[in-house]
Order: sequence, then C-alpha cells, then structure tokens
Amino acid sequence: MKIQMLTNHVDVANHLVDNMTFYHVHNSDISVLIGPDSLDLLHSVTTQSVNNLKENSSIFASILNSNGRMIDRILIWNLGDQIAIIHLDGCSDSTRVLLSKSVSWKQDVKIIPLDSGFSSLWVYDSVDSTEPFSVSIDDHVHSCYINNGIFVHLGPNTEINKLQVKMNASGVFLIENQDLRLFKIMNGQIDGEIVQTYNPIPLEVSLSDDISFTKGCYTGQEIIARMDARGSLSRTLVTFSSNNEITSGNNRIVGGGKLVSYDSVSHDNIWMNLGLIHPDFSDVGTEFVIDESICRIVTKW
Repeated sequence: MKIQMLTNHVDVANHLVDNMTFYHVHNSDISVLIGPDSLDLLHSVTTQSVNNLKENSSIFASILNSNGRMIDRILIWNLGDQIAIIHLDGCSDSTRVLLSKSVSWKQDVKIIPLDSGFSSLWVYDSVDSTEPFSVSIDDHVHSCYINNGIFVHLGPNTEINKLQVKMNASGVFLIENQDLRLFKIMNGQIDGEIVQTYNPIPLEVSLSDDISFTKGCYTGQEIIARMDARGSLSRTLVTFSSNNEITSGNNRIVGGGKLVSYDSVSHDNIWMNLGLIHPDFSDVGTEFVIDESICRIVTKW
C-alpha cells in the first residue's frame, strides 16, 4: 500500500492522496559499528539475517527482549568500511548496551555513538526511481530508497542542513510533529515512544518483513516462532477513527473486548487513532464503543 497523507477522511474513510512531498529530520539515535565482525554481531542479536548483507545496501531489523517484544527497530546500512545504524527515537541507548554485552572475546567490533554531528533526513512520497534498499553516496551524504516512496539521507549535520535548504527551495516542506504523528497513524507506523512504552511484538504491528524465519537463534526467537507456527494473532494493528480522544493504553470495549491505544490525533473535528485490537474487531468499517466514544476501523494492517 502506497504511503499517503490524510487529507479528508470523512469523504473517503481512508487515505486520500494529496501528492505532497515532505520531510522530517532525525537529529540523534545514530550508531556506527567498525570492525570485521560487525555484521556477525548484528546477525546474532537482530531478527534479520544480516551476516551477508551486501556492501552499499540496507535492511530493517527489530531487536527484541526475551519475551519477543521490541526494544528497537533499526535501519542497518552496510557502507563497506563501517556499518551505520539508524535507531528509533530514544531507543539507541538500550540497543548499544545490548550490542556491547553481546560482543564475544573473539570478535573485533567497536560501537560508536553518533548522536551529535550526524543526522538522518527522511523524505516521503518521493518518486520510486532506484532499487529498494540500495545505498548511494553523493559527496558526504549516503542515500537509500527504502520502500513506499520513502528516501532516507544520512550524513554530517552540515551536509544535511544544505540538503534541507535545497528541499525547501524546491517546494518540499518540513512536516511538523503533530502532522508526522497523524501520518504515522494513517499509515500504520510505530515510533520510538510506542516501542519504549508498550514493547510491541513485531508480528502484531505489521513488521513481519523485519523477521527472517530461517536464520539461527536470536533473543526472543522462540516467541516469534511459536506465534508464526500458530498462524493467528491475538491482537493486530489498526487505524481507527473516534468522535473523542481515546486515552493511550488499555481500553475496554463496551460489550466485551479490549483495545490498546498507541496514539490519538485530532484532525478535522474527528480523532484518528492507532492501536491493537482483537482480529474479530479489526475488519474495515467495524464499529465499537469505548466509554462514550464511537469508533470505526479505517485500516487493518
């Protein structure tokens, strides 16, 4: 599904295309791994098979705790002489601690935080012009088209600032935090705050592409394998509308059932929400009531 900006959910009850290109800048939560065993280390702790990740390519992976719940989602870049990682907002410290503890005495890996001096710039609704997850470099900025019209640029702050000036001049606009939250709600995307607060299971939040089901052991694998073998989920991610704000956290559905609300943003006199609900309630158009709020499923992810 192509990622889209919400413009008028009342008319379409889903995503209406506005065809506006926009960006946001991520000013921290970047790490670099240096050493011949960097990919082997990441292979041992993430949900993806990355030990043979090709040079100048990238991949998403999740990092889980022993209960199969997320503590971070990272975008891994193989830049040849080093491995760059972009973390979810606020999740870099826990991942760096885990990586440091996971380095064996035989491995040669240095883990370097780049929270100051480097940034990533994410551009949305771009033209699909390059091979997904292929990394290119222009001067000091590495760039990667990841999927669904999203380009990511990674580089020193000075170069990212120059790129911002070019984008502003060409009509690409900087999205504000409230609008970015709405965008993520409408497109079923979780952020660092959701991961830190709720530690979701990747299969429940539509991140099965983050997982290699054929690789060897990693923390949390047993839980993921059990859920995959069962072939059904007890909760699934949905975007839903409501006529009032839905409190974040656990909510009871009138008549039976529960919903975990991740985020709620007001838009055109209605609230748009992202959360987890039992599959029985998740079909598009299903209506239910929480307290005195009438809710309706917009998208099942």
